[in-house]
Amino acid sequence: MGSDSLIVGAGPAGLLAAKEIASRGFSVRILEEHNQVGVPSHCAGLISVEGLRRIGVEASSRFVQNEIAGGRIYSPDGQCIEIRDTRPRAHVIDRAALDQHLAEKALDAGAELVLSRRGEKLTLAEGRVTGASGAGWEEEARIVIDAEGPSRRLAREAGLVNPRRVPLLGVNTEVTCEIDTTMVEVWFGEETAPGFFAWVIPTSDKQARVGLATREGDPTKLLTCFIGKRFGAASHPPPRAGQVLVDGPVSRTSFPGLLLVGDAAGHVKPTTGGGVVLGGLCAIEAGKVATKALESGDISQRSLAQYDETWRRLYGAEFRSMQTLRSLADRVSDGRMNRFFRAFSEAGLSDVVYDLVADGDMDLQDGVIRRALSEPRLMKTVAGGLGRLALAELRDLVNI
Repeated sequence: MGSDSLIVGAGPAGLLAAKEIASRGFSVRILEEHNQVGVPSHCAGLISVEGLRRIGVEASSRFVQNEIAGGRIYSPDGQCIEIRDTRPRAHVIDRAALDQHLAEKALDAGAELVLSRRGEKLTLAEGRVTGASGAGWEEEARIVIDAEGPSRRLAREAGLVNPRRVPLLGVNTEVTCEIDTTMVEVWFGEETAPGFFAWVIPTSDKQARVGLATREGDPTKLLTCFIGKRFGAASHPPPRAGQVLVDGPVSRTSFPGLLLVGDAAGHVKPTTGGGVVLGGLCAIEAGKVATKALESGDISQRSLAQYDETWRRLYGAEFRSMQTLRSLADRVSDGRMNRFFRAFSEAGLSDVVYDLVADGDMDLQDGVIRRALSEPRLMKTVAGGLGRLALAELRDLVNI
């Protein structure tokens, strides 16, 4: 006899779904392929203050390393736009410690955690997912939740998902340096990070987490070049590598006996590649749908399909807006980016940006995107820097 729910992957999404189901008295087994939750960590580790609260986590010195009030954004030719608020907007997180905290909450709710158990495939019977298996083991469950991460290997090999884009390659490391602890940095440019950007996130006044993602080239070499450019001969350990998703949600996240959550579902911000908050919020909804199905005894596909309906209703517009911005950003050349930065500086838009930041939301970005599109001065700058075709495409966002 299997468990009520089997969770494959002990990242934030899987753990939040597990807690939701276990807290209602159902049996939950969480399978984690590594021998320690949260290790190795590939995450840049920047989570909004509001976002952490939204997923039900109280900030703690156990996993919060620093607080951020703003950022500096650099064009390919080195121009800088500074965005700053008067209050902390984001936490710098030790992701391993955060994941371990979430694991403890899931275990406290009654879930069971099995380490060093790698899922090799989903098991199916009569067109329904009935569990998962690996080397020398097989687990059954009434409902399986795939939280395996960005590889989506289990779902792909079962023929359930077909990602639209290959993930970007990401790397990050810790650099010893003197740095402003209140500000992150974002660096654009095809020589720096083709197809994405590089980041500098201060963890203290003596150290920063530095990384980038790229669609082409050797990410480790690119990171080494960027660190040399930004910090000179700063010391740092070998970079950690991972995948960064920017293609938005997969077309379907519920199947007979199976729900996809987190990176496996594509619940990641296409603008930044961050997935803890939106992925966590959607995973909580997956947990609610699974709980309702288990309580009613109706675990049919129709019952589980409520998960797709719910997250699309709550967050579909957010993903669509961010996907449109990502699509546009992918087509902006370095030359146009430089022109936009110059036009922005010449237009003196600091007051507009301050207001947008003060009222904006790092996770639910649709509202601030729409408000920005209603600012005539900002839109004039977009047209002057990026071109009228880009402006027209941004305007189309309002009609989503």
